[in-house]
Amino acid sequence: MRGTGVTGERLRTAATWALTPARWRALLGERRVRAVGHLLTGTAATVGITLITVGLAARALGPAGYGALALVLTLGQACERLLSFQSWQPLIRYGAALDSPEHEADYRSLLKFGLLLDLGGGALAWAVASLLVLAGRLLFHLDGGTVLLALAYMVSLLFNLNGISTAIFRLTGQFRLVARVQVINAIVRLACVAAAYAANAGLASFVLIWAVTQALGSLANFGTAWWLLRRTGRHRLWRASLTGLRERFPGLWRFALGSNLSLSLWASAQQVDTLLVGWLADPVSAGLFHIAKRISRVVQQVGSQVESVVYPDLSRLAAAGEQRQFNRVLLQTEAILAAFGGACFLGALLLAPTLLRLAAGPGFAAAAPLLTVQILAVSLTISGAASRAALLARGAQSAVLRVVGAATATFYLTAPFLVLWIGAMGANVAHVLFGTVWLAGLTLSLRRLPPQTIGAAAVA
Repeated sequence: MRGTGVTGERLRTAATWALTPARWRALLGERRVRAVGHLLTGTAATVGITLITVGLAARALGPAGYGALALVLTLGQACERLLSFQSWQPLIRYGAALDSPEHEADYRSLLKFGLLLDLGGGALAWAVASLLVLAGRLLFHLDGGTVLLALAYMVSLLFNLNGISTAIFRLTGQFRLVARVQVINAIVRLACVAAAYAANAGLASFVLIWAVTQALGSLANFGTAWWLLRRTGRHRLWRASLTGLRERFPGLWRFALGSNLSLSLWASAQQVDTLLVGWLADPVSAGLFHIAKRISRVVQQVGSQVESVVYPDLSRLAAAGEQRQFNRVLLQTEAILAAFGGACFLGALLLAPTLLRLAAGPGFAAAAPLLTVQILAVSLTISGAASRAALLARGAQSAVLRVVGAATATFYLTAPFLVLWIGAMGANVAHVLFGTVWLAGLTLSLRRLPPQTIGAAAVA
């Protein structure tokens, strides 16, 4: 009978899963919650440092200059998200069950597959982004100097090895180490931006700072992940054989392509919005919209970090056929994320103007309504983070692809008209519609998923 898996568990636990002090103590004692705590601590520190960094850049460049910086950064990030392979998804999906020594050869082959995907995707992202920069001169009326700076920034895409690094961090459970690397990278960028601010540097300096620190951050992540592999003796990836990869990991390419396509569709709506505002409105509006987005990423990062912890666990539970524990982890995570998102939205209603004045100066106070609506949209999307991880862990990447396709179509069908009608706020309203379709679609997909797919997911 449909709905007897996760839905049945929801009904059985709705009355009993009260967050009493004893249950909170039990929950906080679990390894997953400690891992989330490490990641959130690192994320909070990183976001705080990033807000100071963005604030200094915004104060130095002003709304117009920061708008130009935002367009350059967004174009590069959009190409990275859309064209580079997010290899961490198949690596975690198939690597979570390769803990035993007899699977060492398969584990190294899988990681080599992910490394090659990262290298190829980074090269493709750089090539396409460079071509789009040249075309963007006409769309966004960028001068020749800005185009050259944008081309210089796109070189950083060649160093994107974050897919395999993310997979290694999550598979080895080194969440405290991830938090430390994040903070160090953020501090290095802040120091560079502070020096540029003190020297009254212009747009060129800030673009180059972002390019260099982004490349260094990616290399630092990869170096740390490689060190983790060396500790376990699994670092000889180039010697690993890719022969028979499809037979050893049935459905690997189908899962990799499907999950990557769904993430690319998601990223298109999340990254192209600033470019859309800059094109249909103006660079100043793009700057206001972008800084509101950067602050709202505080909430977005929490959803990503929580998902990064539960996804490997859900994959292992699905492979082991432990349906009751699988549902328990899913329900706990959904409740925590929904409560956090609601609290952040209420906080934005009260504190958005003050936060923007402190972070970026009075010139960006007009972005307060943008920030509030953007946090509402982000709260909707992070509420579905655990459901997305659950569907991927069960091998239902096609369901995720259908949902993200519907949500992305909703965004693109509404955003251009809304931006032309009400300016930058239109993009935020389109994101709220995106989040609504996303959350509803994931919930419906989970309810329709047959319970017997647990256990079978490992060989799907």
